[in-house]
Amino acid sequence: MSGQPPYTPGFHGSVPFIYPPGMLIFIPAPLLAGPGRYVLAFAVEMLIVLLVGVALVRAYHASSDPRADALGWSLLAVLAAAGPLTLYRTDPVIGLLLVAAAIAWRRGSVGTSFLLVLAAGLIKEYAWVEVVPLLGWQVGATVRGRPSSLRLASATVRPVLLAGVPILVILAAVEVWSHGGLVASQLHNLDRGVEIESLPAAVAMLLAGLRGVIVVRGALGSMQIAGSGLHLRLISTAFAAAGVGLLALIAIRSARPPILPGTAFSFAMGLALLVTPVLSPQYLDALTPCLCLAALEARPSIRAYLLWGTLGLALLTQLEFPYLWTSVLSLSAHGLVALELRNLALVAIVATIGTVWMRSGAPGARTAVLPTTSNSH
Repeated sequence: MSGQPPYTPGFHGSVPFIYPPGMLIFIPAPLLAGPGRYVLAFAVEMLIVLLVGVALVRAYHASSDPRADALGWSLLAVLAAAGPLTLYRTDPVIGLLLVAAAIAWRRGSVGTSFLLVLAAGLIKEYAWVEVVPLLGWQVGATVRGRPSSLRLASATVRPVLLAGVPILVILAAVEVWSHGGLVASQLHNLDRGVEIESLPAAVAMLLAGLRGVIVVRGALGSMQIAGSGLHLRLISTAFAAAGVGLLALIAIRSARPPILPGTAFSFAMGLALLVTPVLSPQYLDALTPCLCLAALEARPSIRAYLLWGTLGLALLTQLEFPYLWTSVLSLSAHGLVALELRNLALVAIVATIGTVWMRSGAPGARTAVLPTTSNSH
């Protein structure tokens, strides 16, 4: 607003502005309320965006499934359960975009689904993990059509290109506008350490028995653990390797019917959150909306457990941050217990979702699936 391009040194004080350009959409409007009321105005903006977004997702879902009301109310419930984070971060918008992408996938609009996933990644790039199951499905569906090699390649990449071109144009324009600062700013992500809220941190602290563990502020403002004998690099590498292997399995499973897009997206996103060394609490606001859709795809016998488990996950996230955040940073018992209960709940839900999804592709498996429309893309 002052005429200085983002992504330039010193734009954001001592902490570099590292978000993709989609974040810039949400920044200017609250300035109209004045600097002193910016935080409140941002919360009001997010409340309006989320209420409109849930209504749009519900209406989109209603055109193919009579349970749209159940999806709409569950989305509102889990976003509210996450507490203040929902109104002070943009991650819930990512969650709603991913739910819309999953619904588009179910309706056969694979190109639209790719576009929505890529658009979500313009807000925060971790959303792009959903390209893995989408691309796996696209390759599998094309192969089942038994085309020639040339037609196989063309049919596989066409929806990806149609969705990717506008995203690449936006990224290129911002890169030029910021005088090369966009790419340079993203390299700061390589400086991230192991956040105290992540599973690699939990394993490191458990193995060390909390001996020698200290909490430090990272270069980007996140709170990380450090200390001798924690083997953080080894643990993070092991988690990352496991994540890459499981993502490969997700791509392979995605190539086979039945289509369970909410489940596929939930498993891919949940897995990414389990293995990352950077597990900020707001990331859960992108996962829980996908879990709501996954619950509707599941068998009635486990649907209620998934919905209540997702609600509990959101409530534990709110308890850990902001209410017990000071206790977490001081390594107090009650703060760490709440944090690790949240992490155990995340592990349990992701494991359940993964088991349901993997078994749904087995011969003779019975799975409650959403009604689907004819393939339109």
